Amino acid sequence: MTRQAFTKVEHEFLAAPRGLARIATVDRTGMPHIVPTGWKFDAENGDLLLTGRDVGATQRVKHLADKPKAAVVIDGVDETEGWKPWALIVRGDAIYDDAIGAIRLNPTAITSWGI
Repeated sequence: MTRQAFTKVEHEFLAAPRGLARIATVDRTGMPHIVPTGWKFDAENGDLLLTGRDVGATQRVKHLADKPKAAVVIDGVDETEGWKPWALIVRGDAIYDDAIGAIRLNPTAITSWGI
């Protein structure tokens, strides 16, 4: 079963943003497009906000106008106890929120490990 809500551990992780996210969108021909981006969590709405410089003028926003779906991964490696990869993957409906200058990703599928 696909999980659509963040767990308590994921909420704690999202409350203290670290690193970059990578957002994947798809163009009109179905070609994937992936780029690094800043991010923060809108706990009130349960959305990820994908931020950066002049987001509204990016290819990813143009792609979302045609296909309002995206996938995001926030990941890394904790090397304090050997090699311990961690990741949060979120897929869902995405729109460009002009009022805040960010892409708003509403989760429809969430997966995580190691966080």
